Amino acid sequence: MKFVQDIIRFPVNPDKCIQGVDLLAQRQPGITQYYVCKVFFFADREHLLDWGRPISGDRFVAMEHGPVPSFVYDLLKNCDAEPDEVVQKLNERVLIERQHNMLKVYSKGKNSFDLLSGSDVEYLEWSLKKHIHLSFGRLRELSHQDRSYKAAWEKPGLNNEMDISLWFGDNDEERGAALDELSGKANIMFSTAAE
Repeated sequence: MKFVQDIIRFPVNPDKCIQGVDLLAQRQPGITQYYVCKVFFFADREHLLDWGRPISGDRFVAMEHGPVPSFVYDLLKNCDAEPDEVVQKLNERVLIERQHNMLKVYSKGKNSFDLLSGSDVEYLEWSLKKHIHLSFGRLRELSHQDRSYKAAWEKPGLNNEMDISLWFGDNDEERGAALDELSGKANIMFSTAAE
């Protein structure tokens, strides 16, 4: 066996994710699950690059319409895989309306975002402002340009985890330095493959 890839994973903070979803729903009432996921993707990526940590800690997977934060996506779909108390906390803060294959998210106006830092709020608001007015097709196209998305999408299978170390530059030396710097903040998982 040999190691073929390092995958950086941060611990997911469910309460922070819920507050982030609520913040987006307050700023953009009726935001759909697609836009919530893409706003989180761009905000998490840029926050990690600028501050050395993501906002949500979520792991991103490559799906047909672009990168998806796995926990946030499952949470919005009220996936049975999420603990009841987590879904209950979400439902205390937001209302989710199903319209065919869309989920529209509305805030219940809790107005408490104590788990989100100033930079978390700033990056979520920046990403929302930058991406909310793009069409579905344009946002899909834009998110498909991400190198980590492309690499995960080209692998066999569905919903492959994205290697976010690819966000840190084009060469192995830059990525290695980023991995070293992040090693105390993240869990670095090694995937193995038979030779």
